[in-house]
Amino acid sequence: MRSCSRSRTAGSRYMFDGSVDARATSVSSFAMPEHCRSTVASLAVVNGRVWRRPGATAVVLDGDRIAAVGAGRFDAARVIDAEGAWILPAFNDAHVHFLMASRSLGELDLFGIETQPELELRVAGYARGHDGPWVVGRGWFYSAFPEGMPTVELLDRLVPDRPAYLESFDAHTGWANSRALAIAGVTTRDVLREAALLGVTRVMPIPTREQDLDAVRAGMRLAASRGVGSVQEAGDGQNQLELWQALRESGELTLRVRLAFDLTPGRDFEVYARLRQDDDPWVSTGILKAFADGVVESKTAAMLHPYAGSDERGDPIWGPDELREAVHAADARGWQVQVHAIGDAAIRQALDAFEGTTPGRPWSRCGGATSVRSAPRVGGHGRPSRTQVPALPSAPTGRSSRSTRWRASPRRGET
Repeated sequence: MRSCSRSRTAGSRYMFDGSVDARATSVSSFAMPEHCRSTVASLAVVNGRVWRRPGATAVVLDGDRIAAVGAGRFDAARVIDAEGAWILPAFNDAHVHFLMASRSLGELDLFGIETQPELELRVAGYARGHDGPWVVGRGWFYSAFPEGMPTVELLDRLVPDRPAYLESFDAHTGWANSRALAIAGVTTRDVLREAALLGVTRVMPIPTREQDLDAVRAGMRLAASRGVGSVQEAGDGQNQLELWQALRESGELTLRVRLAFDLTPGRDFEVYARLRQDDDPWVSTGILKAFADGVVESKTAAMLHPYAGSDERGDPIWGPDELREAVHAADARGWQVQVHAIGDAAIRQALDAFEGTTPGRPWSRCGGATSVRSAPRVGGHGRPSRTQVPALPSAPTGRSSRSTRWRASPRRGET
């Protein structure tokens, strides 16, 4: 029996979830060979409108590959009637913290709350309705609070009977009550910024492996409902690899994932070399993720000039030459490098680190292409343009916050 997959245009590569690589987007259409009309395929999606394929109404799968796209009636082990809806490639999320987000599906959700009174009602109501040992949640906006930051006293009032820890929408600031701070042995009465978050998170209940598997299963269902077929996990991949491999081996994986391992000062590359996995299209590695600074809202983003009304500029996480040495060492070993850099000083440090690295290695081999993640602010002069550096900027629009504006000087951005 001839395979319908022979109808694919040479050089194109379609995946069964509908995602498509850059080369495949240039293919104008697929022919529907006569033998495909009589072959029993594994799946046919019919009676739809195929994206960028005028006149095509069906997509036929042969195993885990798209075999043909065309019009007509087809025999398949499973047939889905699209009822006139669009059939289109799945989305790829190029920067996501999938495990963290999946865990949060079972926690207090504070995303989208615009005002402090609304937030207080949500927190207090959740605490009354959930009897767990901790109240844990995430998603609060800095802009919900008149002064930009919540207080320990406020959370003590909302959750007086047990420890509570609520993380900001960007996961760079933690809001804990007195009970949580006491358990952690933390004496500060302020919100927790960056590495200080670990003081509380290390004493919180740790999800079991089965709980994490259930969380990822729920996350995959949500991703599928939004049309997401592949993701890049932006950090902590070294601690998640076994989890994703288990789902792959059990046949439950419905999402392609590429994991980034954490690149921190003093990290031993040989440890990651042993974990590296490039030959599985479903679960792969090959990325190292570094943080050059924090975020503007908590004044931990490293800036060239002080924040408005303050002498603070934020502190870079790496020493002057440390980041460059680490990036070049990773590049020499064939790793792709990503750097979180928010402030203009951190962006400058990241771009300096990327100079001289190897551009254009094949992405399919997880090569040395480099990128600056979350980089919305570039200031100052005397810096080579980005086109002179082998780096790709990545600035998620959702990263911007209303509360960012009051951290900047009225003159910031003037030329």
